[in-house]
Amino acid sequence: MKPSKPAKKRRTVLIDNRFQLRMAGAFIALQILLTAMFATGLYLFMDSEIQTGFASAQASYHSFNEMLFPIVAILSAFSVTLSIVLVTIFVVIISHKIAGPMFRFNTILESLSHRRFEEQTQIRPDDQLGELAGTLEKALNVVKADVQFCQTTIQRLREEQTRGNAAEAEAELAQLESTLNSWQSSGRRRASD
Repeated sequence: MKPSKPAKKRRTVLIDNRFQLRMAGAFIALQILLTAMFATGLYLFMDSEIQTGFASAQASYHSFNEMLFPIVAILSAFSVTLSIVLVTIFVVIISHKIAGPMFRFNTILESLSHRRFEEQTQIRPDDQLGELAGTLEKALNVVKADVQFCQTTIQRLREEQTRGNAAEAEAELAQLESTLNSWQSSGRRRASD
């Protein structure tokens, strides 16, 4: 018995380069913006507080650390809170471009599993997974065409049967069988290749 080969690890890092790099760029830009806002706020707050503290005779700071800690703590809490809110909103907006098509595809496949064709199979133009949507549309069109062909062939078979025309009925059966045989599972196709 041959030892089984270990499964090859997927080496593809970027599946959809344009989308993934744009998303990464957007997250980087958001982080740069948040960092710049935090640094600007810290600078402005510290500048005004230090100027006020040193100018005021009543304010006496024991050490620079005592003065700096509350400032940094408040601005850090504000920055983290703002980051959470903005990143959550940003991710939800971006994920709709992926989750929307995934929901549509799931609805289409669920209907197909119940032997129904979904009327609406298109996704929004600015959504991701457009190539997959096109492939799914092509596959559905093939299935619809084959179902329609089988229905019309069965109708013609019934007509030939009532006429008693066995040769024509046999020809219709051969076409029907050919269409149905074209649907192969991966295992059957490999075995026949």
